[in-house]
Amino acid sequence: MIRYDTNVWVREDDDHHLLGLEVIHPATERTGTVGTVFIRTSKATGKTVGRTAHMRPMDGSGREWTADPRELELLCLLAPDAAAGAR
Repeated sequence: MIRYDTNVWVREDDDHHLLGLEVIHPATERTGTVGTVFIRTSKATGKTVGRTAHMRPMDGSGREWTADPRELELLCLLAPDAAAGAR
């Protein structure tokens, strides 16, 4: 899907490596699942000017948020029966 804004084209990055994965946004310490990533491309130059990831919260708050996908880290949860530090 391509959406047209004033100075940029916006399209979904259907192949982004974080789509559907659980992540943490270290700047806010929020955790969520990446629902979509949009790429913004300059109409004047044709160059990518930014990307925005949209996350669904894991905390039950229902408050979705956005972040630069480069700032996100994969969330690694311990198995319930694994002791911390166990391999």
